[in-house]
Amino acid sequence: MSPHRTGTELSSTRKTRLFTNGLYHLVRLISFEDGTRWVARIQLGGSTEGKAKKMQHEVDMMSLVYGYETYDSNPTGVAFMLMEFIPGNVAMDADGGHEVHRGNIRLNRREAFYRYGTQLSSVRLPKIGMVVQREDGSYDVGSFPDIGRPFETATDFFKAWASHAKFPKDTETIQKMMSGAPEALSSQILASVRNFPSQIAALAGRLSSQTTTAGRSQDFLHSNIIIDHDYNILAVIEWEGACTLPWEMAQFPMFLSVTPAVMDAPWNYDKNGVPVDEGLKRKWQEREEYVDMVARCEAADDKMDNKLSASLRSRKHQDLAFAVRAYVDGGKLGFYSKVAAQFQEGLGW
Repeated sequence: MSPHRTGTELSSTRKTRLFTNGLYHLVRLISFEDGTRWVARIQLGGSTEGKAKKMQHEVDMMSLVYGYETYDSNPTGVAFMLMEFIPGNVAMDADGGHEVHRGNIRLNRREAFYRYGTQLSSVRLPKIGMVVQREDGSYDVGSFPDIGRPFETATDFFKAWASHAKFPKDTETIQKMMSGAPEALSSQILASVRNFPSQIAALAGRLSSQTTTAGRSQDFLHSNIIIDHDYNILAVIEWEGACTLPWEMAQFPMFLSVTPAVMDAPWNYDKNGVPVDEGLKRKWQEREEYVDMVARCEAADDKMDNKLSASLRSRKHQDLAFAVRAYVDGGKLGFYSKVAAQFQEGLGW
């Protein structure tokens, strides 16, 4: 992909307006007399040091993947970036929009769409952390804003995650949310939530056997993919969560995300572990199809290995990746201890 095909935030607008905004940023179109168009992406609510660093990490990751420049010395008091404007539309709005396709990519679109996600995993770095650009223009891996230093090993990463992990819902909130559930079930959920970080800490040395890491955008979603009229991918936006992680933390794209069966309510699956709901059953099938497509893409490129498809095929590692993210990102209720139990052999839990 050429350097100019980078984060074109205004492309995500549904109409030809001069500005729009998302949850965290205002996006404004800047037009010049010579016909050049730029996009200004400005943080809403004022910039703290942490928020500004998140944008800088995003720019550094985009610069590594695509080639990029930003102008970050400014008197405005808020972090912003300037980008070339590329006309297009988000994939979520293509083919009639969500009301027509309900968030599903048409069969004839999937191979090329999925191939791009596979290519992102070819970005390999020797440490686990956030991409940073040095003053001399070279790149390195820096610290995570929430858990600290870049990590040499997956074991160190999981230990650090466990020591910093905070479930965003308190006990009273959880009890209110489960007020209609049997007391035994509520107690089990509470215990699972409380114990999960310590279980991860105890299991840290068992969770990964890989020595390399993958660069991934954590928001690889329809609404973050810019396409043209022929569904060719022009750009990917929302890179601020992109980082390098242990292979066991590589996840499916967000539109294929499902709650792991071990975390979910048991009545959602039959005795053979098959989803009862037809929609959920279809989602699991689509995940299998996605892995098969990833494997084909890997095999077709002699510069790639099969680490991504192998990680996606591993049910227990996918369960782990989902649980680690869901625990701190919104505080999803579930049987977290059952995820950890899949790695506990020989520990006597």
